[in-house]
Amino acid sequence: MRPPAGSRSVKGRIYAEQLDVSFRLAPFAVLCVLFVVLVVATSLWNSAPRFYLSLLSLATISLSIFALAMCWRWRRMGKPPESRTRDVNLLILVAAAYGVWLSSMPVMLFVGADADFRLLIACTTAGLIAIGMSVSAVPWAAICFSGSIIVGAFYALAVTGEPFYILIAILLALYALFIILTMVHLSKVLLSRIISEIKVEHQKDVISLLLFDFEENASDWIWEIDVEGRIRNPSARLAQIFGKSFAQLDGAMLSALLNIDDSRVKPAKIDELLWKPIANRATFRDCLLPIRIAGETRWWSLTGKATFDSNERFSGYRGVGSDVTAAKQAEERLSYLARFDALTDLPNRTFFHDRLLEAIVEAPSEKSGFAVLCLDLDEFKYVNDTFGHAIGDRLLAEVADRLRLCVDKGDVVARLSGDEFAILARSAAKDRASGLAAQIVTAIAAPMLIEGIKISLHVSVGIAVSPCESPAEIMHRADLALYRTKNEGRNGFRFYDAEMDAKVEARRSLEADLRGALARDEFVLHFQPVVAAQNLKTTGFEALLRWRHPIHGLVPPATFIPIAEENACIVAIGEWVIREACRVAATWPDDIKIAVNLSPIQLRYSDLCAIVASALEDSGLAARRLELEITESMLLEANVEAVNVLKQLQKMGVCLALDDFGTGYSSLSYLRNMPFNKIKIDRSFVKDLPNDKGCLAIIRAVIGLGGSLGMTITAEGIETREQLACMRREGCDLLQGYLFSAARPQDQLQELMNFGARAAAGQAA
Repeated sequence: MRPPAGSRSVKGRIYAEQLDVSFRLAPFAVLCVLFVVLVVATSLWNSAPRFYLSLLSLATISLSIFALAMCWRWRRMGKPPESRTRDVNLLILVAAAYGVWLSSMPVMLFVGADADFRLLIACTTAGLIAIGMSVSAVPWAAICFSGSIIVGAFYALAVTGEPFYILIAILLALYALFIILTMVHLSKVLLSRIISEIKVEHQKDVISLLLFDFEENASDWIWEIDVEGRIRNPSARLAQIFGKSFAQLDGAMLSALLNIDDSRVKPAKIDELLWKPIANRATFRDCLLPIRIAGETRWWSLTGKATFDSNERFSGYRGVGSDVTAAKQAEERLSYLARFDALTDLPNRTFFHDRLLEAIVEAPSEKSGFAVLCLDLDEFKYVNDTFGHAIGDRLLAEVADRLRLCVDKGDVVARLSGDEFAILARSAAKDRASGLAAQIVTAIAAPMLIEGIKISLHVSVGIAVSPCESPAEIMHRADLALYRTKNEGRNGFRFYDAEMDAKVEARRSLEADLRGALARDEFVLHFQPVVAAQNLKTTGFEALLRWRHPIHGLVPPATFIPIAEENACIVAIGEWVIREACRVAATWPDDIKIAVNLSPIQLRYSDLCAIVASALEDSGLAARRLELEITESMLLEANVEAVNVLKQLQKMGVCLALDDFGTGYSSLSYLRNMPFNKIKIDRSFVKDLPNDKGCLAIIRAVIGLGGSLGMTITAEGIETREQLACMRREGCDLLQGYLFSAARPQDQLQELMNFGARAAAGQAA
């Protein structure tokens, strides 16, 4: 029942709360006691000792006056922050005095009274015992008051000697025990509540201190306004943020202080985010505002919540503000990078697509016609590989600057990727687009000086003019025009026309048909003979692939082979060619060879050695009779792994021929490090023989080189008797061309097996 051990100030606070509760109820208890005593004295005036009654009444009145004076003084002075122990002891002393005087009533009056007055005394005594609960906040005061009366009543009942009253005395003891336990419990509950309130107030002090420290040291601040929107209780941090004094802020309208930068956000949006929630007394979070302070735009984030007083009446708003300028600038930078190219500072593909979509929406108006120009730098890869990526990046930035100078205001120049650029020329008819493209070609062609290096570039341009239904469609058209520009010599521009779409569609259709051609057994091999130069005896055939298209008939390899290489169909097709050529050649005489052309894709992406070994085993063809032809450009692209594959094929006994020799960029070291069995002279060196002295000199050099390395030399493209005679004189080993025969199907090869000199001289065409 005593306050917990702790500081003296905490005890004083608890004593003050206990006394405050007791003094609030004490006046009613004192008046009740006074009324009870006066009623008993008046009722028993004629039957009880008047001296006692007078003394009881006088003492009760005196104590009541003293107690009421204490209560009045307490109420007048107000509850002190702390009370002393002697104040509590005084209350206990007064309560004990009351109890002692009142306990005399049953002792002095109960035994000599009749039955009716005994009932009156018993009832008033029970009531007086209960009145002690009014001071249960101070448990010892309640116990002294009620305990004294209980003892007096118990004594009065016991001394009668009557069994009935003795039984009542026992019941009184039980009742007294309950009353005392109740007083103790109420005291503990009150003490617990007082301690909780002290803790809450302490926590409030700590929170206030922390908030003060937060405002002093953090970048955030606390703001508060009243019902009229005026700032109240401005902190030093808030004054610092606004750049004003405390006096200037206190009572100022928040709306007047917030200098919104209308160029960054529309006023209607501010109303929606801030003023409308405040008007509706709604909570808002992270309201982002651009505020002009000292000529600079700062971004603030405000969070606020309506406040209400103890009567649940709206009293204003309280919230937290943050300066998020750095985060906003970082966000804007990220947003910028998402739509602009960091290297050239030009819009990127996403931004260009959005502007293109806007132009298409506006396109129905004649004044809003537009053109799209797709640009590709012709020699950029060479510059990048030669001078490095740093020079390449500087070059791209210079190109971007030149493109900006070429376009009009309202046009959009974008970098799509790498060295690909695009221009959206608004209000551009075909004539203006043509002039713009010519200006760009001229501007880019002017030499550029990058870190002391003089670099010349050219650009290819494809142009598509509105109307179009979608950005993808017009970009596709411009790409087709760019593709045509590149194919027709580069360094210029071309406009899109419908014929380009027709070619692309035809190619796309052919590509789709090609994917299932092998499964539909639409491929067939034709064979062109290779003859000995001196006696024109057939020594072998070159297998040439043909595609029997169900609609287009025989499709030449030059048409479908590039498509097959692009979509990787060539891997399966090439395997079929090897197997079919071996199968057919196995039916020929043992001295007749079969030559098969290889694709770079086969060499790179298929298990060529396993395929060749399987084809030879299945057909029964000797490895020496199979000849694989590899182009010079294909050898240049071959990596170490591909070269190892070729060497493994040689170990298997397969012959290797270097095809189209002289047309590529191969190094002679390939001939030394990987000895081919045969070199094939390209038809471009043969067609002008014997009149072209330059070609004749190259052929002599190749034949001499082959002889020195022990390689067989084959000349392609023999079509005239003069070319035949010339190659014989130069000592070429093998010949191939239309003079002997074009490529023929398998069922027409029998007559070519015994091809002779007389047939070549008199009948071959």
